[in-house]
Amino acid sequence: MITRALYAYDIPTEECKVDDRLRELNYRLSSTDANLMANFKHIRFDIVVLDTPASRLKQWLSVANEHYNVPLLWWCQEWKPATQVPHSKVDGILCCGMNTSELQWGILLGIKNYQRRLHLEREYSFMVSKLEERKLLDHAKYIVSEKNNISESKAYEMMRQKAMQERKKIIEVAQSILTCSNDSIEEKKRGASKQQAAERRH
Repeated sequence: MITRALYAYDIPTEECKVDDRLRELNYRLSSTDANLMANFKHIRFDIVVLDTPASRLKQWLSVANEHYNVPLLWWCQEWKPATQVPHSKVDGILCCGMNTSELQWGILLGIKNYQRRLHLEREYSFMVSKLEERKLLDHAKYIVSEKNNISESKAYEMMRQKAMQERKKIIEVAQSILTCSNDSIEEKKRGASKQQAAERRH
């Protein structure tokens, strides 16, 4: 299978012709100025190679990540490692000193790193979602326990039974409780405002 690659350059490497090196790998290559990356987002690429100085890498990684959900590789032209670790979105690093075999392996490792990064990002999103659900459940449980003068464990059991009866997820019951509570608070505020306005008129 021929890999389709996007080569985006800012200040192109002078040591070698990067686009020629990538074509030597039998890649179907599209080349563009980094400013025009968005113009190619309708094309399905397998990798994006950014040819840019380290000082501008973060900027173009952000643009590339906005438009392409693929491995992002940096064609590095720095003689010395940067003082800071390359941005977390960099999946691999390539350079002119690599031979064809090394470039192939570098890209393969970049693809593997991308898959690992994607998995970690999904795991993180899942954990954040679960944490938010836990906060909603705890808040709803507190409201039910206060309203009914019962323990939070009994309040949770009431919510669980309601979810079973209505064939809903317990988080949906919690969200409904919070919505009703917020509506009640807003109604009380409106009532208090009307009362204050009436008192001022008198």
